[in-house]
Amino acid sequence: MAASSSSAAVCRILMAVVLIVATLSSYGEARYNCMGPCDNFYPDCNSWCRNVALFGKGGNCLNWTPTSPSVCCCRT
Repeated sequence: MAASSSSAAVCRILMAVVLIVATLSSYGEARYNCMGPCDNFYPDCNSWCRNVALFGKGGNCLNWTPTSPSVCCCRT
């Protein structure tokens, strides 16, 4: 009886650890809001994103596919 209750407790602890790690790891992701071609943003994509009130983390020009033009994406 004691072995089954201790394994149930270990299982509960492991589930709690997995939930905590899954929740905290999602906060480190960079999420992007893509605005348009990089050529349209002056002086550059990063500066433009920082000047807009909603995107204080700046931005990057990203190429989603090798043949597509670079797109200015602001980090949220």
